[in-house]
Amino acid sequence: TPRFLVRESPLNKEAMIPSVSLVVPVLNASRTLSFCLEALARLDPAPDQIILVDNGSSDDSLAILHNFAENHPDRAIKILREARRGAAAARNAGTRAAQAEIVAFTDADCAPEAAWLQHLSIPFQDPVIGAVAGRVTAAPAFSTLELFSVLYTLPLPNRPARYRRWTPWEGGFPTANLGVRHSLLERLTGFDEGMKISGEDYNLCARLYALGSEIAYVPESRVAHHHRTTLSGMLRQTFGFGRAHPILLRRHAGNGLWLDLPRRSVHWDGFPLRVWVDLSSADKKVLGILMAGAVYAPLLWLLPLYAVWLARSAARRAQQAGVATSPVAALELAGLLVMKSAAMTVGRWWGSVRYGGICL
Repeated sequence: TPRFLVRESPLNKEAMIPSVSLVVPVLNASRTLSFCLEALARLDPAPDQIILVDNGSSDDSLAILHNFAENHPDRAIKILREARRGAAAARNAGTRAAQAEIVAFTDADCAPEAAWLQHLSIPFQDPVIGAVAGRVTAAPAFSTLELFSVLYTLPLPNRPARYRRWTPWEGGFPTANLGVRHSLLERLTGFDEGMKISGEDYNLCARLYALGSEIAYVPESRVAHHHRTTLSGMLRQTFGFGRAHPILLRRHAGNGLWLDLPRRSVHWDGFPLRVWVDLSSADKKVLGILMAGAVYAPLLWLLPLYAVWLARSAARRAQQAGVATSPVAALELAGLLVMKSAAMTVGRWWGSVRYGGICL
């Protein structure tokens, strides 16, 4: 049964932190799994349980998990095997085995910092907080593709905040760095396993808000994420994210228009439909130039000018992150931005037709 440990917080001597069961789903993660497990072994405080759920790996992930458990007999480590494919099913299996008050989630391609659970646990002193999310940073990049993901993926805020509802623009957080009250997970019967695509984590956040809970965002609770190393893998993942947007919009947003424009976003509650339109993405701008060029051919000269502008913007972003890029690498980053935004758009269009909702 869930329990509450009376354990003093080193960050706040008057605070007591709850017991934590840590759940990690694993599927063919041998490339990053050792980094993840080494980070879990360094956690201070250590979780009360570490639950590792193999989701049908065909590589040596399961052997790595068993080796980790054998090398850390002092830790309460449980290894499960979940035959039903999908991150939601794996996380639910881990949740059912959890015995602590808080169930913390991260992924096999993530490496939490040592104080991760310390920062993640403290906000749960407030009973209205149903979940706590932390910041997802990037592991070191060794290729242009990884650098691109570092620069353009999961731009979470630097300041702590509290959220009370999900909208297309805020309130959703990835399970790469998320802690949820066990009792609320039981009320919700866990993650929605019917969502066989990306987005089950944001869906869980929206369902928590519907129960009257709030989610605290704590940027000090950090997890480093190893991004995709292949272009096809990144595009498939992005397509999945886009495909989930119409489902989230249909399930959790009232009627209204959410319009993303360059340098500005507009929300109109009085709009009679649920519509989310992104006109600020790089692929939409390229499409706009091509359409204008079809009407008046000289306008096609805007295309190389836009490519140069994108490359300069990418180089500036990389410089702000402390990385120097060559002109060729900057152009590659610009091309990746167009491809990723196009994959997101195609996913949103496909999801709109398949699941309802209007995401363009």
